[in-house]
Amino acid sequence: MRKSVCLLFAFYLMLSGCKKSDDVIPTGTSVNYSNLSSSPTNAGGAFSFTKIIVKPGTIIKGTSAQVVAVATGNNLTYTWSTSHGELFGSGSAIYYSDSCVGTYTITCVVSDGTHTATITVPITITN
Repeated sequence: MRKSVCLLFAFYLMLSGCKKSDDVIPTGTSVNYSNLSSSPTNAGGAFSFTKIIVKPGTIIKGTSAQVVAVATGNNLTYTWSTSHGELFGSGSAIYYSDSCVGTYTITCVVSDGTHTATITVPITITN
C-alpha cells in the first residue's frame, strides 16, 4: 500500500511540473533589424539581429536542440530566456531542452551597448 502511494505521488510530481496546453504563453514584441544598411549605427559600427535558428525545428522531449542568434555588430551581448524548459550555455549559440510536450517560446535580446533588439520564436516539444 505504501509503495502504491509513493508511486502515485511521484507520478503526480512529474505531471505537475509540465505546463498544460491551455496555459497562455506571452510572446511579447519583437524588434528586428533585418539588414546592415537599415540598422542603427553607433561608434562601433552597424548592428543587426535578423533571426533565431533552432536545430532541429521540432524537438523530442528529453533531447536538446541548438539555438543560434544570427546577429552582426561589435561587442554584442546575448540574453536568453524561455517560457518553459532549460537553457544551457551563453553567447550567440546555446542549447535548449525540455521534458514536457507542448509549444513554448524562446526569446533572445541582443545588445551592442547602445541599441537592443529582441526576437521571440516558438519551439515545439513532441513525444
